[in-house]
Amino acid sequence: MNRSIRITVLSLCVFSFGVSNSDAFLGDLLKKGKEKRVINAEELTTQESSAASLLAKAESQRAAGKQRQARDTYKTIVNSYPRTDAAAEAQFQYAKILQNEGDDRKAFEEYEELIANFRNTKNFNEAVKSQFEIAEGLRNSKKKGFLGLGAPVQPSQLIEMFEQISEVAPYTEYAPKSLLNVGHVHSSQGEENLAIMAYRSVVDNYRGTDYATEAQYQIFQLRGIKAEESNSPVEDRAQVEAGIDFMNQNPEDQRTQEIQQNLQEIQLREMEKQYNIGMHYEKSGKPDSARVYYREVVKNPGTPWAAKAQERLNALDRVPTTDAVEKKAGFFGPNPLKKDKVEMRTSDDTVLPLPTSES
Repeated sequence: MNRSIRITVLSLCVFSFGVSNSDAFLGDLLKKGKEKRVINAEELTTQESSAASLLAKAESQRAAGKQRQARDTYKTIVNSYPRTDAAAEAQFQYAKILQNEGDDRKAFEEYEELIANFRNTKNFNEAVKSQFEIAEGLRNSKKKGFLGLGAPVQPSQLIEMFEQISEVAPYTEYAPKSLLNVGHVHSSQGEENLAIMAYRSVVDNYRGTDYATEAQYQIFQLRGIKAEESNSPVEDRAQVEAGIDFMNQNPEDQRTQEIQQNLQEIQLREMEKQYNIGMHYEKSGKPDSARVYYREVVKNPGTPWAAKAQERLNALDRVPTTDAVEKKAGFFGPNPLKKDKVEMRTSDDTVLPLPTSES
């Protein structure tokens, strides 16, 4: 192909592309103009009549088992007569057919369109319920896929779906249920902090409900995961506080006894961490810092670590102390189990705490 022919072909392609896109752009403008055009009462009455006739036709098609034809007729009503009463019903039925056909993602989006464009629809609660059932079904789907690929929906998209439900229907039961599921999804992805935030929103906004109780329990469990993964005793204190919060607000819950039994185990874990940190500082040639941790352990004589910590303190008696470090006693804050009055530190720091001036 010579140069002149190539130029001619290229010019035709560019021209064709330009015309096609110009037409599409003009079509979009005309469509938007049509959507925004104000119609008078007489025209609206005419549209209501036409839409009602089509709605009756769609109902007949659905009753006859012609689901595809009914679906297309419902969509025609929504597109052609969006301001009519029939459009709201058509939008709902269209989404419902998609859900029955197993097109969950598309159905969820169409229910979203209904809620956004027909806020006063009589089917509002039913639409929200359907959205929750779709999202819950996707969350519990066994088809996960490698790295999420091939799964019905990605975790981030699932979170968006549940968050949307909680936002559009905050006064329904599906709002706290959805927020609990946001926490579950984050937790399943190893995102403990985000999960705790989601559960906390349930506790704060739906106090006194079973949903808030469940959220508090989940916070306690996640605090335990964070504590077990951390070398910082601060995380153990956070779990203890979460457990005490649960017991104080839900004294009749059967899980209260379980948490009460766990508190002693948590305390043992915390004392072990503090003792090990004390040993770390002692071996590092920082006896003053080691004393602070050993003394924290000694405050809890009911643990086997208390006697070991006292032995180390006795061994360090020959080493002089400095005021700078001694003032840091109680660094970890109050012991919730002992109702200490010292102000609690709530940092998420997971490294060895207590910076000192020792060299």
